[in-house]
Amino acid sequence: MILDLSRTSGAIRADRNAIGRQTMAHTLPQKPPIRTNVRRQRHCTVAGFAPEYPRKGTDIPAHNDTSSSMIKGGIAMLALAVCGIGSAEARSAARRPQCSDLVSLSAGALGNLTASITRAQPSGATPVNGPANASSAAGLPSHCELFGKMEEHAGPNGQTYAIRFHMRLPADWNGRFFFQGGGGSNGVVGTATGNLMGAQSKTALGLGYAVVSQDSGHDNAANNDPKLQGTATFGWDPEARRNYGYASIGSVTIVAKAIIRTFYGRSPTYSYFVGGSKGGQEAFMAAQRFGREFDGILAGYPGFRLATAASAGEMWDDQAFAAASRQAGAIGTDGQPLLNKSFSDEDLAIVSRAVLDACDTLDGLKDGMVFAFTQCTTARVRPLLAQATCAGPKTDGCLSEAQIAALVRVFEGARDPTGKLLYATWPWDAGVGGPAPGGYFRGWRTWKIGTYEANVNTAANVILAVGTVSAVFTSPPTPVAADPTSATNYALGLDVTATEAASHVEWGPRQESAVDFMNADSHDLSAFSRHGGRLLIFHGVSDPVFSINDTIAWLNAVDAAEKGRAARFVRLFAIPGMTHGGGGPSTDQVDFFSALVMWTEHGTAPESFVAVARAGTNWPGRTRLLCAYPKIGRYLGGDTEKARSFSCR
Repeated sequence: MILDLSRTSGAIRADRNAIGRQTMAHTLPQKPPIRTNVRRQRHCTVAGFAPEYPRKGTDIPAHNDTSSSMIKGGIAMLALAVCGIGSAEARSAARRPQCSDLVSLSAGALGNLTASITRAQPSGATPVNGPANASSAAGLPSHCELFGKMEEHAGPNGQTYAIRFHMRLPADWNGRFFFQGGGGSNGVVGTATGNLMGAQSKTALGLGYAVVSQDSGHDNAANNDPKLQGTATFGWDPEARRNYGYASIGSVTIVAKAIIRTFYGRSPTYSYFVGGSKGGQEAFMAAQRFGREFDGILAGYPGFRLATAASAGEMWDDQAFAAASRQAGAIGTDGQPLLNKSFSDEDLAIVSRAVLDACDTLDGLKDGMVFAFTQCTTARVRPLLAQATCAGPKTDGCLSEAQIAALVRVFEGARDPTGKLLYATWPWDAGVGGPAPGGYFRGWRTWKIGTYEANVNTAANVILAVGTVSAVFTSPPTPVAADPTSATNYALGLDVTATEAASHVEWGPRQESAVDFMNADSHDLSAFSRHGGRLLIFHGVSDPVFSINDTIAWLNAVDAAEKGRAARFVRLFAIPGMTHGGGGPSTDQVDFFSALVMWTEHGTAPESFVAVARAGTNWPGRTRLLCAYPKIGRYLGGDTEKARSFSCR
């Protein structure tokens, strides 16, 4: 039996916007709304109990008859109600285990009958500037470090799959749980240190959080066939797909909380999920499918419609830039156009200048940043690009008509033959390129077209995207070898409309499509919001992987579902100039997590942030005001380098 927080595929297809409303037997109790300075009370749950979601066509179980076996083999305290309720004598009599004792915990005590802890060892504190060893990074407090696995199974391709997790339990625990999201196609267990994002140097572990990370159900080293998409080989196993999309989040959450109850003698007072990119998709899944399990969620540059963004958006972009490369005669030795030669760094600097000339002053100040990005449309930018069109042969000081056509095609979004959007449009922003100290900003091009100097296609939107599109988001999978030529042939030879349609095809024993298990686009967050959950989102306007326009469209739909009151529990902050994951001509150093904690635990909703520019920008130390969407920071007067000179309006 696999204990699982996920919903059945049938329920998803029947009502995708009802995700999260389902009340299951043995779920953790719904928590009351959070009030300032009011200590929250937890209901008592016996360690080892966890919800088991019903299979399609079955009733919700009224009782889990395996409960007695789930406690058997645990340490004495696991039989107690360990939520801080009970006599002082009982609590003092229960022996808390040492770190190394955790390997002896039974699967039942872990809340998942397939789970085990494979290694647990204490790790001493490490100096901030000291050397790291094999099991502990520098600057971490004393803690218990452990590794485990669950739900091991043989895939149809003969490979063995399992959900593997990594956890660190600090000696000086602050009573809180932190789930660290993954990235890319996952496949590694992660550091379990708790990246707070926003270019912050502190970690959740350093602040006293118990932290877990996981590989989402596949191992890049073991589940890797170069003839079948390499690290995306797991897409040939329907169960591994499902774990990658969402199911592993629920499974790991149950086990991690059981371990916390065992080790510390009580449940966490607050639970947080933090992740960016694919981890942002996981953060959205945490809010939508496992809303009662988390109190505060921070989602950065979220790929919440990852299946659609890759199958439609990235493949569309690849073909658009390839057309410009063909026109320029930039063909590789394999006969395929080199996307990285479609634009030089100088060309992208021209594009960035055109965007700034068209839109920089819309926010009230000419400062090299476009805060009024929703007003920066193709209609505004295209005339400026036209002024930069080469009158004769192509030079570094002008753009060809083919280049401009490719840009417009990309920024207007992937479309079917009727003109209907398949993914989303993209905002025009200065982070597309431009001069930077010592060179050029290259974050946008790294994903969209690749490094100019390379003689093969290196764009992440080709090399990384093709593996997941063909193996994970297409049903059934299409075999593609894991090399640049094979990836390019696939990306440039497919029909984008048909490929996007393939992401809706149901496949495997559970009959789930890629859109079912991957896209976290439900507009119903009622389960999450009702128990006091808070979702804070930030997104770079120049993100070349996941369009902030898509995030805004989703937020608007959620707000409509909430009758205009979504800001009570979900807020978005846009960062002009920031590319995927950070960087670009932006002010991207922001302490989002501290604000999330204040909002979650004390009810203080964030209205704005003071963001700081990195040393690698053209204005190191510059500060700007980031405002909760739809407001933007508008210049009032005064020092143009200081956030205090701006107001959210």
